[in-house]
Amino acid sequence: MAPAIRRAPRVTPLLVAVLGLLSMSGSFAMDTYLPALPDVARDLSTSPALVQVTLTSFFVGQALGQLAIGPMSDRWGRWWPLLIGSALFVAASAGAALADDIWVLIALRFVQGVGAAAGPVVGRAVVADLTTGARAARLFGILLMLFSIAPVVSPIIGGPLAEWGGWRATMWGITVVSFIAFVTVFIVPESLPREQRRVVHARTIGRDFLDLVRHRAFFLAALLLTASFGVITAWLAASSFVLQNHFALSPLQYSLAFAAIFVGFLLAGLLNTALLRRFRPEQILHASVNALIVSTLILLGFLIVGYLPLWLLLVLVTVSCSAVAPLAANAIAVGISLVEPNRAGTASALMGAMETLIPAVLIPIIGMFDASPTPLVIAFVLSAAVCLALDLMLRRALQK
Repeated sequence: MAPAIRRAPRVTPLLVAVLGLLSMSGSFAMDTYLPALPDVARDLSTSPALVQVTLTSFFVGQALGQLAIGPMSDRWGRWWPLLIGSALFVAASAGAALADDIWVLIALRFVQGVGAAAGPVVGRAVVADLTTGARAARLFGILLMLFSIAPVVSPIIGGPLAEWGGWRATMWGITVVSFIAFVTVFIVPESLPREQRRVVHARTIGRDFLDLVRHRAFFLAALLLTASFGVITAWLAASSFVLQNHFALSPLQYSLAFAAIFVGFLLAGLLNTALLRRFRPEQILHASVNALIVSTLILLGFLIVGYLPLWLLLVLVTVSCSAVAPLAANAIAVGISLVEPNRAGTASALMGAMETLIPAVLIPIIGMFDASPTPLVIAFVLSAAVCLALDLMLRRALQK
């Protein structure tokens, strides 16, 4: 039975930690699985190309899952969709661990993505229900910080699991984490009172999404969030080849460098939380975009002059990726603050789906190029340029 609605729900550290775990479990399911991809191909006697489809199917499932779960949470409250999605995540993870055919695995990874979508989309909606303004932006930033822990921890867990028991051991590890996340759902209070819920069916869902797309300021904030994750996606897609093939780092050295980048992301999130005590979310958003464009242009300049040693690349990539932390947190806060409270789930779903589809589109494109830093730097600069253009348009839209 769902927890009773409180008169004045409080955002406690425990609740924030639980929402963070639920938000990061999907990222954990992706990043932990990566070291096991070659073993999947061997064990299921299939091609690397089909194994890559298990990544795409997860991203697509996560995107579509958010589009479905968000409106459901506006109709039936936050708790039940979160519980059902988390249970689906556990079941699909266990099923994937037992799969004996690549197509079955692809299908179960899709279902796994749908279930994993519940954590981030409902988590953002709960924050929007319980807080507003700078406090909401701080909490969105904290959730992003907790989310950034997954890329740091996942290689440490996924690599040994894959070496010890192959890809199935990795998938069982994901099952355990998803089950822990499922249990924590019972700590989450229902945050959307019955009187604020909306009647939702297929026609109204489509109309709600269309209304959000037509809401100029909201949609610009959503596009800005999406474009900013182009930087993170470019790093995820190219880092292994650039650092291991071009700079000849060992797998362990690569893992340490990869983790260091997201430690910077984590620290930037902490700085964002502190700055929100003095500045408005939109002010920090604009400053973060400026920091991103400056760092990527410096990166491009060093590439053009032909001086880009490993240490300098890592420093500038860390600065660029770190700028995304306050940018993304405040883009979410600004965007969701512009819609009615009983549409927060739908708004969160649209933002999350757009953000999730970026890896599905960009990773195959970036993978077509060589292992030099050039494609990575170009992707960074293009993403930053799009962010700058969207930010300028958002400033004007917010002034109207």
